[in-house]
Amino acid sequence: MTLVLDKFRDLLPPRAKHSPSGWTSFNAPCCHHRGHNTDKRKRAGVRFDTGFVYNCFNCKYSASWQPGRQVSEKLKSLCRWLGANENDINTLIFEALKTESTEYKPRELQTRVSFAKKELPEHSLPVSDWLDVDFAGDSTLETSFAKVVEYIYDRGFDPLSKNFYWSPSTGYVDRAIIPFYYKGTIVGNTARKVRSGRPKYLSDHHSQFVFNVDAQQEDQRYIFVTEGPFDAMAINGVALLTNNITDQQYRIIQGLGHEIIVIPDQDEAGENLIKKAMEYGWSVAFPNWEADVKDVAEAVQRYGKLFVTVDAIKTAQTGSIKISVAKKHFMNKIKEEVL
Repeated sequence: MTLVLDKFRDLLPPRAKHSPSGWTSFNAPCCHHRGHNTDKRKRAGVRFDTGFVYNCFNCKYSASWQPGRQVSEKLKSLCRWLGANENDINTLIFEALKTESTEYKPRELQTRVSFAKKELPEHSLPVSDWLDVDFAGDSTLETSFAKVVEYIYDRGFDPLSKNFYWSPSTGYVDRAIIPFYYKGTIVGNTARKVRSGRPKYLSDHHSQFVFNVDAQQEDQRYIFVTEGPFDAMAINGVALLTNNITDQQYRIIQGLGHEIIVIPDQDEAGENLIKKAMEYGWSVAFPNWEADVKDVAEAVQRYGKLFVTVDAIKTAQTGSIKISVAKKHFMNKIKEEVL
């Protein structure tokens, strides 16, 4: 692992400035190559831990690497801009691949992540606690609560589970609140609107959070990575809460120590998640769903959890070449549905 870090450190300019915060700053090489003004104010920064992250605070270019990951195209470009030749880059790729060997233990990636406790919206209680509440003749509140319960049922979930809360507070009466647990503590939430209107979600959580980690078991073989919380709950996977993957999210998921399969939404946004999964060396599933099925939650409702689980495992592709080929078919299918 240290060889990858050493190879990248060797590419840094000799006059790079090291700060007590852990960042190494220097003139960003990316700006000029991306059509921006040449940086002369040391706006580029690199920070090393188990891997490293590069950020340009001028043109906003970023690249990173963590043990177990392949070298991304963005990192290859950065290395070239720092003066690396193709032999240097091939060496970096080779050393990075070695971290995927059996000698490397995934749990070494597990950082001591902690998330601050957060309060749910005011007056929030589990849905089950509201069933016997007398709404004192307030038919509007009673109807709103009933709509939330109906929505949860219609999505194929048990509204009496600890996964769903409700609040009569302004802005939340027509929303199903999903608490975010981490090590048994509520550290955030998202509130899904059950009627038409925007915003669809009101969320309060850390940007690096991974939903449903607490539900993953030691003896399970696979970790299914999805985009949304309903998807994760439907297949007992985890959710990124976006179509992107941050380095900390990668470390949290990789640190679970299981085989990882990403199941993207069947839309154009899903393409970005596929690209990120390729960068991190994760498998990607290309399920045999009908074109009008958008995500895991919808697939489970239509085909059942067993079918969706087995199908994800059977259609999972590993390696950049296989995933790239499958991605082309994936995108063609989406474009045909749009037309």
